Amino acid sequence: MRKRVFVSADWKEPFDSHSWDKEVVDRIRKWKNDSRYGIDIICTDDVHKSVIENIDCCRCDIKKECEKYIKSSSVVVFVVGDNTGSKKAGICDGISCSPAYSRLQKRRCKLFLTKFNWMGMSYLEYEITTAILEKKDIVLVFNSVYKQESWIPTWYKNLLRNYNVKELCRIAFWKDKEHTRDCYQDIKIYLQ
Repeated sequence: MRKRVFVSADWKEPFDSHSWDKEVVDRIRKWKNDSRYGIDIICTDDVHKSVIENIDCCRCDIKKECEKYIKSSSVVVFVVGDNTGSKKAGICDGISCSPAYSRLQKRRCKLFLTKFNWMGMSYLEYEITTAILEKKDIVLVFNSVYKQESWIPTWYKNLLRNYNVKELCRIAFWKDKEHTRDCYQDIKIYLQ
């Protein structure tokens, strides 16, 4: 049986910049499509795209759908880039929720009463907090050729202090500056 892996990454970048996080996610997606690897991967952007097809979709709908996939996964890969700590996409005040399509009016949030205080959480923070509360194994990959500890968001450091986090490893995703070789051989033991 193939192990299910959820990949949490900020894959959306402004149109005028190159997204290295997206490059990492696209490379991980190749692992899914290659039968040699034998892993079932679901990426954050796959979930977002499937949910926002509903015109009535709110940010909390996307979070709930990601939560469902995280709960059914064995491992969560957390992609950390140089801007991960400052990402705010998906933040909700808990009372009125912004639709995924900004042209629609806000309405009452569907996650108003939940098991943890998720208000003010971005999509990334919500996904990783869910993974930790569900006691999922975490593989943290830096979208770099070096381990960049300073890129780790403060909220993740707080989770490490406050919960028994099962972080399996921290590793630089890229093995070379040209981005031709990745870390799969180093982390495959955690994914298969």
